[in-house]
Amino acid sequence: MQVETNDYVELKHEILDGMRSYMEDLAQDGADAGYGAAEIDECERVIDALLAALRNVVGDGERVPSPAQLDRSARAAVEQAVRALNALNARCRYNLIETEQREGLCELVRSALAGIGALRGQEDPTEPWREW
Repeated sequence: MQVETNDYVELKHEILDGMRSYMEDLAQDGADAGYGAAEIDECERVIDALLAALRNVVGDGERVPSPAQLDRSARAAVEQAVRALNALNARCRYNLIETEQREGLCELVRSALAGIGALRGQEDPTEPWREW
């Protein structure tokens, strides 16, 4: 199973491009978005770390985790990423992750989890920790 497909890459770019566009639009009007390029880059690192962690959950193909192990490890990876995004968004005065980005992030997480067969049946696996 592959965790980072073109769909995930596309979703990630849509999320990050939305943040950049909003920031640039406000700057043209002389306003501050509450975040900058460094925070967008940090968001990308969190997303990339989540996808890498989910790739590691499924292993190298020689060792296959049990469904319970898969779910536990995937849940831990999602929790870590969501908490990191919560902290980042808080540092940006809750301006970095708006509705469109939230929906994109949730879709990316759901899709990546479905790709590895983890946490099936959970409508929003980010909800227990999400503040954005």
